[in-house]
Amino acid sequence: MRSALRLVLPLLLATTGSAQEPALPRVEASLTVQAPAGPGALYREKALSGRAAAANGKTFLLGAGRYEFSEGRFWELTGKDGRPIGSFFVGKGALSFTPDDAQAARLAVRNAKHVGGASGVDGKLKAPFEVASFLYSDALRPDWAFEKAERAPDAELKAHLRRFQDDRTQQVESRLAVANAVKGRYFASTLEASSDLRHVFDAVTDDEEALVFVDRPSGLGIGFPDARFAKVIARQPIGRTRREAPRIDARLVAVDVEIEEIDKVWGALKVTETFVAARPIAALALDFDTETFTGSKFVSTRMRSLTDGDGVPLGYSLGQGNLIVALAKPVAEGTRVTLKLEYEAPYFERAGGDNVWELPIASGWYPQPVNLNASNHTFHAVVRTRKPFIAFPSGETVRREEGKDWNVVETRLDRPVPFATVIAGKYTMQESTEDGVTCRIASYGLAKEMSGKKLLNIFHSVRKFYTWLLGPFPWKEYTIIEINSYGFGQAPPGLMRITKEAFQSNIYTDQVSTLFSHGINQRVAHELAHSYFGYVVADASPSHQWISESFSEVVSMYAIERLKDKSESENLAAVWKSAAKESTKAAPIYLANELASKISTQWDESVELDRINLVYSKGALLLLALRRELGDDLFFTILRSFLKSFEKRQNATTDEFASLLAFVTKKDWKPWFDKYYYGTEMP
Repeated sequence: MRSALRLVLPLLLATTGSAQEPALPRVEASLTVQAPAGPGALYREKALSGRAAAANGKTFLLGAGRYEFSEGRFWELTGKDGRPIGSFFVGKGALSFTPDDAQAARLAVRNAKHVGGASGVDGKLKAPFEVASFLYSDALRPDWAFEKAERAPDAELKAHLRRFQDDRTQQVESRLAVANAVKGRYFASTLEASSDLRHVFDAVTDDEEALVFVDRPSGLGIGFPDARFAKVIARQPIGRTRREAPRIDARLVAVDVEIEEIDKVWGALKVTETFVAARPIAALALDFDTETFTGSKFVSTRMRSLTDGDGVPLGYSLGQGNLIVALAKPVAEGTRVTLKLEYEAPYFERAGGDNVWELPIASGWYPQPVNLNASNHTFHAVVRTRKPFIAFPSGETVRREEGKDWNVVETRLDRPVPFATVIAGKYTMQESTEDGVTCRIASYGLAKEMSGKKLLNIFHSVRKFYTWLLGPFPWKEYTIIEINSYGFGQAPPGLMRITKEAFQSNIYTDQVSTLFSHGINQRVAHELAHSYFGYVVADASPSHQWISESFSEVVSMYAIERLKDKSESENLAAVWKSAAKESTKAAPIYLANELASKISTQWDESVELDRINLVYSKGALLLLALRRELGDDLFFTILRSFLKSFEKRQNATTDEFASLLAFVTKKDWKPWFDKYYYGTEMP
């Protein structure tokens, strides 16, 4: 979670190009359009009304949380306009938090033991506190019978608010305002305990409840901003189980961007987004990378204007990694909503000193729905980079042009995707086209013709195999981009980021049957498999990420088996089994993404390894067990049917795959998935 630290920085814009440069709708800074006050503006200045209620013996139940108060008082909290919005507590209280999913409850205790924030007592999380604040929407207001009282703890409230003000967590006041506008349920508490906690129940802009530990990691350098960071130690879906897809409020269906480098880390962006309301809504709550840590400070995205499709300014709140937009008026289900944004963002730093920049996929370089199953959008981009940088946006190339100082590329992607990206750098390109599909190799720095040629051969060999196995290849263009690092690959739409060992020509030979070597075999095949499992069909939530990762693993195994030899796939199966066995007791696969890592300046290797072992290896081992039981013909027929069934909708859950499996095989697979996927046993 990120926040916006307001910094006053000079506006650094590129000068207009010469007449010889290609025509391009330039991205220029516009004057800031005065927008209405954003959601939550009246709630940010909090005060005590002077009314209080005795807390002795009171309890408050909400979702997975139970608050018990043995002594003390609640003091009524109001916003700037005097409206009651919550209460401030001083005394002795305790929170217990227990997800209603037994496996999730067990994991919550494990997370707290590993990370901090609460103690595990009889399978429940317990956290005593003496000072706390509670914000709640009108729909969740407790009946605490406030009455006029003396000696209000104004100084204590001021200290409490200051204690939590720099936490990198989600916006609270804006979500509370949205909840009150639609008469929805929202609650957020901040608890001063031995380890500080936040508890959020959001049935309005999200459908999840979370218990969050906040702390400042040790080992930070001198001059690091005074900030604390957040880690979710326990979650609870609201109105659904983890087996089901998250609720969708509005679908993001189209994104159009213009991007131009400005200076140093800065770029100017114009973004037009089209949403379709899936239910009546009055606001949009979006994830958005509002802050980047560069050098020794946090630098904030600078919003220049935000309007609707008619150019009418909209009220918005920007920060904490979120953008909350109040619509001009509530809209009904099926209504199309357009947002037009102009902003300058510090996304263009050359990380590690490389001649490369990448727009941040994970945190959202353009506003995205909170849940990715609500994002299935087309993508159009015009990107202007300073020479010698060449840009590679997701999508098919419409044009590439260059001027004296600039390179320009325009791409379009008509197949809906959950996200898109742009990578730019000092690259040399080579390409080939077979069967109407063009593969482009972008080698970093120097041209690497021999390794590029081998990668082209690998791409077309694996692509042809997948076309035979899974159906038409989803992309007409595909770019494999060298990243100046070691040991990983990633597959944004129509792209593959892969590290430099894949470009070392001495690991290849000229025969197609021995194209694969030194671990590049399975990695390239895995990333290409994401063209199907990740974009034709994808996981509906992090609880179902194996649909993207494990399914890509098992089809990449088959590619290696058929294009090289079976011994390679047998070795891969042994790796899966060993990795799965090592981590299966940590959590079931569906909770792998809820394993909490420590708040630290160092990578929490053990937790990330467990997550990878579960989502990639144990999931793949489950699919391999199915393949062996069903036989190749039936197993891969089911995978093809899975792709075809969900291509238009894209997002799927594990239970939906299990239902398809049961339909085809005429067998109930629920006990099997309960045991191995939703449980911790090994197949």
